[in-house]
Amino acid sequence: METELTKRIKALTHHYRPRLHTEKRTIRWADEVWTSSGIVDSIRFEDYYENEEYLCRLLDAERFSEKEPCLTAHRHEPGRCFRDGSTDKNAKKCHGCVLRCHNWHIGMMVTCFEVKITYQDFKSGNGHNFHGNENYYCVPTALAARIAGDIPDHIGILAYFEGERQYGLRQFKPATWQEVSDQTKVLLLYNAMKKWCDGAVFV
Repeated sequence: METELTKRIKALTHHYRPRLHTEKRTIRWADEVWTSSGIVDSIRFEDYYENEEYLCRLLDAERFSEKEPCLTAHRHEPGRCFRDGSTDKNAKKCHGCVLRCHNWHIGMMVTCFEVKITYQDFKSGNGHNFHGNENYYCVPTALAARIAGDIPDHIGILAYFEGERQYGLRQFKPATWQEVSDQTKVLLLYNAMKKWCDGAVFV
C-alpha cells in the first residue's frame, strides 16, 4: 500500500525540471508502468533538443531550400561572411547576426523515477527498474546521503524536502544521460499508454 508521502513524491516527478522551458513542449507521464525488468514507480516522456546547430544563410547557403530566399544574397556573396569576408563561423562573431538561424531536431527523452521512503525499501530487490535516458531515485532528504554511495554512477538522486509553506524535490546527485534504443522507447510508451487509455492497474 502506497503512503501519502510516496504519492506526493510521485506527483512532483511529473513536472520536475522539464528539458524545454517553453509552452510548446510536450510532457506526458504515467505511474506504475511495466518495463522489461518490472514496474517503475513513475515514467515521463518529454521533448528535448536532440540535435541543434546554428546556420548562416551565407556560409551555409547549400543547407537552405531553393524556395527560401537568402537574405542580402543580392548584395553579398554566398559562402563568405558579409562582415569580414571569411568562410568560418564562431559564436562570438555570429551572435546577434540577422543571417544566423537556429536549427534543431526535437527528440523524445524518457526519465524513470523510483521512489524509496526508507533504507529498507531501498535495499529490497524490488523497484529498481531504470530504462530511461535519465534515471533517478526519489527519496527523503535524510536518506539521500545514505544511499549515494550504493548506487551506480549514472543514476541520480532527487531529495524530497518539506518546509513550513512549501515542499518539493531538489537534485542531490545528477543523472548521466544514457542512450535508449527506439525499440525500448516504443515499448515503454506503449505500456504507459495502457494506463492513459484504460487505467490499467498492476498489483
